Parts: sequence; C-alpha cells; structure tokens
Amino acid sequence: MDKENLPSEEFRTPENILQPDVRTEMMGVRSIEQFYENIKSYRLGQHVDKKIRVQFDTIKNLYLHAYFVYRFFPIVSHQLYVTLEHALRECIGEKKLDDFRKSKNKQLPKKGPKFSRGLKLCMTYIVENELIKNEDFSAWQRGKKQRAEEVYSRKISEVIDSKNLDSYEWNEDEIDYENVVYEYDYLEVVLESTAGIRNSLAHGSPMLSPTPIIEFDITSTIINKVYERFKG
Repeated sequence: MDKENLPSEEFRTPENILQPDVRTEMMGVRSIEQFYENIKSYRLGQHVDKKIRVQFDTIKNLYLHAYFVYRFFPIVSHQLYVTLEHALRECIGEKKLDDFRKSKNKQLPKKGPKFSRGLKLCMTYIVENELIKNEDFSAWQRGKKQRAEEVYSRKISEVIDSKNLDSYEWNEDEIDYENVVYEYDYLEVVLESTAGIRNSLAHGSPMLSPTPIIEFDITSTIINKVYERFKG
C-alpha cells in the first residue's frame, strides 16, 4: 500500500473509502483488527435497555470506521457521552432528576451558578446516591493494586535493612491487595471531567486525537452499574 496516496481530509470516493486514513497508519495501526481488539470487551449487559445497547454498539461500529476516517474519533467520543446521559435519564427517570435538580439548586447561593438538566446533574445524582463507586472502575482497581505493591515493597526494604539481608524474594501471596488503604477519589475526577469533555465536543472543538479507550471503559462501567443498582 502506497502511504503517500492514502486519504486524509478529502471527501472519499468509492475507490478509496476502504483505505485506511494516513493518520491511522502514522499511529502504527496496521489493520482494523487492532481497533476491534481495543474495544471488543466493552459491552452493556442485557439488563440495560435495548435502545441504549444499540446506541453503544453503533458507537463501537463508528470507532471501527475511524480506521478509515480519522475525523470520526471526536464524534465517537461525543456520542459516548451523549449515550451516557441518555442511559442515566432513561434509568433514573426525568421526575427524579428534576426533583433532585430543584433540591440542589435551593442549597446554592441565589446569584451563583445552578444545576441545569444536563450530564453533570445526572452524574451528581448517581454519585450522591451511591449508584456508582470508586471500586467499580478498572483504573481505580489498578491504582489500588499498585498501592498495595508499593506498601509491600517498603516492607521488604525494612526487612532487608533490619535483618541485614542481601535480598528478599518478591512473594505475591504476602501482598495484602484486599485491605490496603487506598483513598484516591476517582469518582471526583470522573464527575468533574465528563460534563466538561462532553460540552467541549458538543459546542465545537479543534481537538483531534484518537478516542481514548478509557472513555469506553468509563461509560460502559457507569451504565452497567447504575442499571444494576437502580433497577435491581
């Protein structure tokens, strides 16, 4: 394949529509199978409304087509957050969310910013009602695992120093992954970032970068867990 002739910004033709975008090649991606492997594990369970599952799978299909049209990436990201908001509204219900909005706004200064009927309101509701938790996210779980290993590493160093040992064999069975103290509030990061990213994409943004796989992880995790806990 002649990389110099690969398409990029132009309107595609029937002859080149199935050729990879030149920027995809520059990313080091050599086949659409690599894109498929990136996202195949992210799915919504059968307990989620079918129309939400269809939307999510449509976004995954669009992500695959970004192999051919690089500028599909921002659309993928935007639609992930659109689907997230739609899912939360469907699951929780408009009346509950509106009552929650009115209650929250009464607690805020009269001249200050207020909650509107948007994604941030939905996210605030699920966080305050514990429909989503830190431990639900794989990123938080990885952080906790790393924290446990750091604690264990320090203990090894202390044992080596106190007993004047030359070395100490790393033993996974000695690491307390379950009870290690890990207080990082990943939920706060998710709460503060989701609405901002969604609004930036919705109102126009020059950002052009591959859709982070973590966005599929975050949105699918939230939708699955909220439906599980709210409907369960």
